[in-house]
Amino acid sequence: MKTKSNETILRTSDIEKIKGNYLAERLLRKWTEDFSDEDTGEVITVERNEVIMEKGTLMDSGKLSELNFFLQSGDIKDVAVSDQQRGCSMVKSTPSVWVANIKLNGKKKNIYLYADSLELAMEISIDYIEQKYFGNFRFLSVKELDYSNLISLEINGDGDMTETDLEDTDYYKMEVEITYEHEAPTEQMFIINGSNAEECKQLISEYIVTKNNKEGESKSFNIIIISAKTIPCNDIIDYKFSRAYFDKAE
Repeated sequence: MKTKSNETILRTSDIEKIKGNYLAERLLRKWTEDFSDEDTGEVITVERNEVIMEKGTLMDSGKLSELNFFLQSGDIKDVAVSDQQRGCSMVKSTPSVWVANIKLNGKKKNIYLYADSLELAMEISIDYIEQKYFGNFRFLSVKELDYSNLISLEINGDGDMTETDLEDTDYYKMEVEITYEHEAPTEQMFIINGSNAEECKQLISEYIVTKNNKEGESKSFNIIIISAKTIPCNDIIDYKFSRAYFDKAE
């Protein structure tokens, strides 16, 4: 059976070694073009690229002839080929909210976080869980949710929260209507922990003020609770924790 475990990938310019294999990556022809700015006279170099063949293409006689032309012209130096056909590539989405359902020391826990793929959601969860808890755990499920804003209360940080304080709170999923002065109202979803819905509303307000201040805005606004319900959540991984992974990928 063909799997990643026994796949052979070769990078070469030898036509005979390429023959009968499949492209292991999209084949691009790259070049640069110089343009002169009419206003300043400055020469700007722009990189161009053209897709010649897609990943997974079978390198038969016709494709080999086409490839050989680009090799001989010097537009392409070599190619990566595989003995297995893999024509589909995974792409990541924009960061959204995920929930990791785990079994930790025999007890189920739901952990909410930001991620842009299933793989990253698991990687971030493992990093966080290993640092916060003791014992053993395994994943029961990891799934993407409709977008919402996660607000986690800081423990022993600026908010001077303790684990005991959090025992008196619940996790709420709240839909609110936010109206800025002279603007149409917008609806947003938040997942947050607090003692009750009104306290959560206040925390959401503080979150928005802090966010607006960072963006240099200080507009007044009003919040109306549309719906509020408790959800089975045990922990929220702060966005700053996930952001380290997003920044690393850039």
